[in-house]
Amino acid sequence: MSEEKLVYNPWNKYIFKLGSIAATLTAVSIAFAILAYFIWPYKGNTTSIESILTVLQTDLLGGLIALDVSMLIIAPLMIVMFTVIYTMLKSVNKSLAMIVLILEIIATGLIIVCRPLVELVNLSQQFAITTDTIEKTRILAAGEVFRCQLDGTAWAIQTLFLLIAGLISNIIMLRTTYFSKKTAWTGIVISAIGLPFFLPEIGLMFLFLNTIGSIPWCIFVARDLYKISRLDLSMEKFL
Repeated sequence: MSEEKLVYNPWNKYIFKLGSIAATLTAVSIAFAILAYFIWPYKGNTTSIESILTVLQTDLLGGLIALDVSMLIIAPLMIVMFTVIYTMLKSVNKSLAMIVLILEIIATGLIIVCRPLVELVNLSQQFAITTDTIEKTRILAAGEVFRCQLDGTAWAIQTLFLLIAGLISNIIMLRTTYFSKKTAWTGIVISAIGLPFFLPEIGLMFLFLNTIGSIPWCIFVARDLYKISRLDLSMEKFL
């Protein structure tokens, strides 16, 4: 990134502060999701659909947390953070930065697809009130389809896209003067760690390490964006 003098624009600080806030809230949300995991362990691929529907009926909040409802909270925060980061990275490599943003947007959309929680809640209510055996069987069959989505193709693709996008964006960050080397290298390392998530038996361990590492990375991004917001920058270079 060049060191040329940029014209002052009073809106810059608000845009970058928004990104900083989004990154901070993302870090907090991820930390909460990790803590919640030990209180309400994930049930998607470890519990029968009948047990999931029962839990959603008797403990709605706990059931939703156990099905990763936090992902639906984190997703819009990530969109804000990634979009603000894009405005900085495009000045280094516009094509790669655009590819990264597209991957991140697609991945965020797939998060919604792979978490059909409203559908499962509705089925749990139907399952609780029906007394017909055939109807219960039909509900369980429909629920099994939704349960498979929790860890299905959409989940795998969104995970892969986020990891690839994270790796590329942090490599681009190394060429900027506004993001610190600590931020970029942290992002590169945690993205690389998460890539073997598809391996049987040990894959989820790598993904868990990636999730833990994303907390300090988001904090570093929040710090960098806040520092940028205090500079007299113009969006003319970034938009």
